[in-house]
Amino acid sequence: MIRQRLHRPSLKVTRIADQFQSPGFVFEVWSPFTGSYQIVESIEIALQRIDRLARLICQMWLQRHPKLDTLRDAPASEEANHSQWAEFRVNPTTLRSYDTRRHDRPIWARATGLTQAVEATCVTIGCARPHAPPL
Repeated sequence: MIRQRLHRPSLKVTRIADQFQSPGFVFEVWSPFTGSYQIVESIEIALQRIDRLARLICQMWLQRHPKLDTLRDAPASEEANHSQWAEFRVNPTTLRSYDTRRHDRPIWARATGLTQAVEATCVTIGCARPHAPPL
């Protein structure tokens, strides 16, 4: 059994409130390779990006790739600007699992599956769910 710590990609959705317009959303994908959030155009693109990252990390994990130790997890939430956000992450093993957190509950909690993680994230923030089913 492989006991190496995994590093998980995640999707963070932040609600941007503008008093003159309807609310907008920022979609950010956490890349364990760069150790940073990367803004993407839509939730569909974010889901594709997370899937690719999770597949790559899983392959590295199975092959015990030496660079796996250089990857980083998303940082603990330190949001001080009172923005509304929600996030889910993928545990990229051969049998994936998912966790969620949000602005009013910044501790990761287990989700029952990808569909539930995406739905919890979207519902919490008031964002439309993706048109296509999650990968």
